[in-house]
Amino acid sequence: MFDLERVTAELHRELGVVREERPGVRHAGLVTQLRLAGEVGVRDGRTTIHAEFDAPAPALRMRSELGALHGRGGLRAEVVTGGGAILRYQVRVTAPGTDLARATGLVDRTGRPVLGLPPAVVAAGPAVAAGVWRGALIARGRVVRPAGRVRLVVTCPGPAVVLALVGAARGLGVLAAPQETVSEHRVVVRDPESAEALLRSVGAPGVAEVLSRVPVAPRGATTADGSLQTVNARRAATAAAATTERVRAALRALGDDVAPHLRETALLRLEHPSLSLAELGRLADPPLTKDTVAGRLRRLVRLSGVAGPDDD
Repeated sequence: MFDLERVTAELHRELGVVREERPGVRHAGLVTQLRLAGEVGVRDGRTTIHAEFDAPAPALRMRSELGALHGRGGLRAEVVTGGGAILRYQVRVTAPGTDLARATGLVDRTGRPVLGLPPAVVAAGPAVAAGVWRGALIARGRVVRPAGRVRLVVTCPGPAVVLALVGAARGLGVLAAPQETVSEHRVVVRDPESAEALLRSVGAPGVAEVLSRVPVAPRGATTADGSLQTVNARRAATAAAATTERVRAALRALGDDVAPHLRETALLRLEHPSLSLAELGRLADPPLTKDTVAGRLRRLVRLSGVAGPDDD
């Protein structure tokens, strides 16, 4: 049986043992991991870096890469484990001054965070683009199989990072698409040939070979009753139910600390859990577009910190 978690773990393992000697490509991978899995900042005249992974290997590798590429002037890096139901591995780095923060390219000369990825990384050639995607897959990449079709998905902290990854994929001749859900920004590689080409470009030919042998469901497959509309209706109802549960949990977590317009839209979702976003928008007073409804619900969930299941 095709085990998604095992294939994702093998993807991370295979990428983790890639030995890249070119400093620019290594830097691109490191910066992308920092952007997706952590943050870089300047506090009290010192550079601080924090990143989090669900396995020890990428955390240890990040600490090693930081030392190899930027290990000067009193840099201190450590890997610690975080408690909770799911064990997390955290990389914590401090260094005097702001040189390290600026060297990553994720902080500008005034100390402000850079949206997306550094321009020098985004504008580089295919080799650097491969480094970017290698870092992205290590940090937040996974293999999914909705409706029988294998895809590569990378969860991103915001739309600017999504656009940077889409551009990097284009530089590799790979078609990647942005995808936004109530709780996440993502980049998705849907086409099997694009996924295989991307994996071989970043150094995961073994996983590429595994995915190439997975049968692909024919486009437009239907349920037993032969109705494509039935399939779409069921998927929409499932997504609406999942969103309703996240909204309910978000309202509980936030209590009274919710902006009136967000609360009104949330209550509308709870009152009509099976309606589409467009239908909810028509019921609002004044009427809202479906994008506005989705944006408000997404903001509510993010403010609460409630995690939800995938919407893929």
